[in-house]
Amino acid sequence: MPSYTCSQCGAPISTAQNRCHECGSEIEWDQAVGRVHYTSRLPELGPPRGPRFRTLILSSLALVTVLAVLLLAGLWGIERGLQERRAVIGEIAFEQYRQGIQDILNGDLTAARQKFSQVVIVELQNTPTPTLAPTSAPSEATTPTPSPTSAGPTPTPSINQLSLDEALAQAQALMDEEQWPEAVERLRTLADLDPGYQTGLVGQMLFNAYYNQALAHESAKDIDGLSLALNEALRLRPNNTNALELKQAITLYQKGVALSGEDWDAAIAVFTELFALNPDFLDTSDQLFLAYAGYGDSERRKNPCVAVERYQLALQLQRDPQVRAKLDDARLRCKRQTTVVAADETPAPQSGGPTPTAISGQIAYTYFDNELTYHRTRFWDIDSNTPGDAIADEALQPDVGPDGSIVVRSTHHDQYGLAIVDQPGRTPQQLTKKAGDNSPCWSPEGEHIIFTSVSRSNDDESHMFIIDTTSGAIEDLGPGQSPDWSPTGDQIVYQGCAAAGEDCGLWVLDVEDGRRKQLTTIESDSHPAWSPDGRLIAFMSAGRSPTWDIFVADAETGAIPFFALDDADDGLPTWSPDGQFLALLSNREGDWAVYAWSLDDLSVNRIFPVDGPLPAWQEAGLDWVN
Repeated sequence: MPSYTCSQCGAPISTAQNRCHECGSEIEWDQAVGRVHYTSRLPELGPPRGPRFRTLILSSLALVTVLAVLLLAGLWGIERGLQERRAVIGEIAFEQYRQGIQDILNGDLTAARQKFSQVVIVELQNTPTPTLAPTSAPSEATTPTPSPTSAGPTPTPSINQLSLDEALAQAQALMDEEQWPEAVERLRTLADLDPGYQTGLVGQMLFNAYYNQALAHESAKDIDGLSLALNEALRLRPNNTNALELKQAITLYQKGVALSGEDWDAAIAVFTELFALNPDFLDTSDQLFLAYAGYGDSERRKNPCVAVERYQLALQLQRDPQVRAKLDDARLRCKRQTTVVAADETPAPQSGGPTPTAISGQIAYTYFDNELTYHRTRFWDIDSNTPGDAIADEALQPDVGPDGSIVVRSTHHDQYGLAIVDQPGRTPQQLTKKAGDNSPCWSPEGEHIIFTSVSRSNDDESHMFIIDTTSGAIEDLGPGQSPDWSPTGDQIVYQGCAAAGEDCGLWVLDVEDGRRKQLTTIESDSHPAWSPDGRLIAFMSAGRSPTWDIFVADAETGAIPFFALDDADDGLPTWSPDGQFLALLSNREGDWAVYAWSLDDLSVNRIFPVDGPLPAWQEAGLDWVN
């Protein structure tokens, strides 16, 4: 009979026992093999704590730790391998993507689709496919792989987005380099690729590219290319102000060219309007010169006095020796014709012909005393051709009122501001006390003076002010410079801009209701002077020719029928009392002098020199009185 021992305490047991007599453990005889398995009935005592057991526990922990380290090392190695594989595949995908972008920029959309198909295929190979536990036998169906040479699937949104952004950046780079045709091509390709992509930005960039392309054609004097590019720009932005003004210039230019040779007078009218709008547009100045000269040629034999005027206007634009010779011939013919008419005692006025008129009166002007180093004001007597009475020292910008009182801008250290001189040589009486008060001008009735100042405004801009010479009350009329009254005193013309600071040029202000109307559109148009009859406004400008020159505008329409151009600087126009001449300050002979410009025959003649170097000549001031 086999012997049995308790597997818990080792005490001998017999088959008749259900429990061990020594430790009380239950004996499970159905599992007994040599030693009997038992189920402990002493859970409160816990597992045994012998040395042998501790060794077993520590060994198990060490084994588990080693296995964990090996597992982690294996996983890291696998991940490292996957990353390396993905990097290689990523380089392949990026190269295909780069080539696809280049195809787009080259306009080859078919090739671009093929490249993006390759990108998608490679990316799919690089992306692990999730495995789902099947509820039945797994299907053996597989997803077909697109052929690299076929059109392939549409690129994923992320890839397509990157390609559009890249194309947009390329277009912007071309615009930065002023490569307008190439930029237009890229932007149109971009719009064709995805019409819904950044529509506002792409549309604005395309307009800018077309408009700047038009300006490039204008600089190259290519009117056909200019028209085509501008039409495309206006198709995108039909209400753009600059584009519309350029379109107007094109229309006027083409109209003037069509009229040249057919109707010289009409051609002159069109090119004069264009010259006032944009004197630098294409060869407008040359076309106007040719129109004047052509008109003179057509009238030289049958109406030479009219030809004289047209030749003189042509020579104001260009000093052409052939036109000069034709002018001399026309003058001789005109003189003979006038002599014959006088001998027959049947005078017939020649339209536009010269009318001899002698200049007279006095001109109040400013000069600079080099020894005393300050400005002085005095009169020049035209009749005697000698200096007249001194007005005031340390003063400039004289303006004579209806009663003979003279207002000046005083620069005396004790009398900065505006001052009134009752009679030449008397001590000036201070009117205002702000050093920034300048450009004074008497009103026609002699009770008010308008002036400008930056010392009285809160926005550091030049404002116009009216002062009552009796009460001293001052009214702010708003921003503006170099104002002048109309002969009736109900309007004021001045240099200024619209309320928002745009549309600069000459403006006309209604004194009663405050309404303002823009007269000219060139920012440098300044120092306007209203003619005695109120029909014309003379002014100086540096934006219509290479230097400062004198222009005469219609007071209602702003059209410019007269101008005096010279290579030197002309400025500060003031009308003669009869309105037949304009006095102007000029250095056309090397030194500063005052000249008389006749609006009858457009001749310019020197009246008297101005002493000194005349620093800041634009601020000197002239006034012509009887």
